[in-house]
Amino acid sequence: MRIAVAVLVAILLSSCGHFYRMGHAGTVASAHRAGGSVSAGGEVDRSAYLSESQALGYARAELQKLAPQVEFLLAGVGNVYERALDVAETLLRDGVAVSFAVTSRGNHVTLKPTYADNELMFRAYQEPARRATLTPDQRRALSIAEDVVKAAQRNSSSQYECALALHDYLVGKSTYVTELHGKDSANATTRVLLTGKGVCDAYTRAYRLMLSIAGIENIFVAGVAQNDNHCWNLARLDGHWVHVDCTYSDPSPDEPGRIYRTHFALTDKLIARDHSWNRSQYPAANSVELYYPFRYTAFETLEDLVYWCRSSRKFADGQYVTAYVVELQKLGRNNEAVLLRMGQVHHQLGEHIIVNFALEEHLNGVIVCKCKAPATVLR
Repeated sequence: MRIAVAVLVAILLSSCGHFYRMGHAGTVASAHRAGGSVSAGGEVDRSAYLSESQALGYARAELQKLAPQVEFLLAGVGNVYERALDVAETLLRDGVAVSFAVTSRGNHVTLKPTYADNELMFRAYQEPARRATLTPDQRRALSIAEDVVKAAQRNSSSQYECALALHDYLVGKSTYVTELHGKDSANATTRVLLTGKGVCDAYTRAYRLMLSIAGIENIFVAGVAQNDNHCWNLARLDGHWVHVDCTYSDPSPDEPGRIYRTHFALTDKLIARDHSWNRSQYPAANSVELYYPFRYTAFETLEDLVYWCRSSRKFADGQYVTAYVVELQKLGRNNEAVLLRMGQVHHQLGEHIIVNFALEEHLNGVIVCKCKAPATVLR
C-alpha cells in the first residue's frame, strides 16, 4: 500500500492578511491499521480512527494543555493530507496557535503547534512555575499586563468598566504598523506591550491576555473586515457577550492620546456593518445597552451634543468626544448629509460659540468629534 506523507507543512495566519498553506508531499511504502475508540470522557485511544469533527475536538483539548504535538488517526479514504490541513486551519482560527507543522503518514496525522505568546504568558500567570519557561521579554510583557489589569480593577466597579479601561490603555499605547503584517506573529503580544507596535493579531492577543488575567471570559474571533482577514475579541461583560475591536478603535495614522470607542462593546448587528464572521461558531452578542455611546453619551440631536460639550466640565480644548446621535443614525453612512447637518448647526449657533466639530467617523449614529475651544470657556 502506498501512503502519502506531508513533511513539515506549515499553515500560517498572516496578521490581518490571508491564510497560507506551504509544504510538499512524497510517498513511501507499507502501512499499518488498527482499531480503537473514543471514550465518553473525551480521552482518545491513538489507535482509534477519528472523524474530522472528533479530531478537531481532541486537538482543541490538547492545545488547551499546550501539548507539544497532537497525534491522531483520521478516518476515511480521502486525501488525508488535505483533510489534516483543514483541521489545522480551523484550529488556527481559535487563536491558540499561530502556525502548525503538519505531517501525515497514511491515516496517521501529527500536528506540531507554535503557540501564541499570549497563551504561554497566561498559562505562566496561572502557574507561576512556568514563568521560567518564558523568554525575558515575555516575562517583562506579562508583568506589564498584570500591572495594567491591577490598576484597571482598582478603578472599576464592574467588568464593563475594567474592560473599557484595558481597551483604552491598549489603544492609547499602541500604534498600528502595516509593515508588521505576517512578521513573527508568535511574539505579537510581547512586541505590542513592550514597544507599542503591532497589527490586528497583536491588539487582539494582548487584549485577550489582559481580559483573561482580569478573570473576564473572552474569545479570539477570526473573520473579515474591509475584505481582508481580520481578528478581534468577544468578551463576556457582566453576563453579556459583546464585540471589542481594539484595532479599529485606534486611529490610523496614529495620533498619540487619541482613542476611538466606536468598536467597544458592539452587538452583532453593529459590528456587522464593517465586519463578518461565522456566527454559528461564536456566542451571540445582542446587548445593545452595553454599547459604549448608549451607556454613556446618547443624544437625540446634534444640537444636544453641542450643548452638552459646551456645558460639560469634563472636556477641554483638543479633547475628543465619542457620542451616539439618533438623528445621525437616521442618516446612515451618507457622509454628505452628515456634513451638511453639521454645517447647519455651525450656522445656527455661530462661530463665536467657539465649539466646533471635525467629523472623524460615524458608524450607525456614532460620531467622534474634536472639541475646539478655550479651556476657560468650557469650564
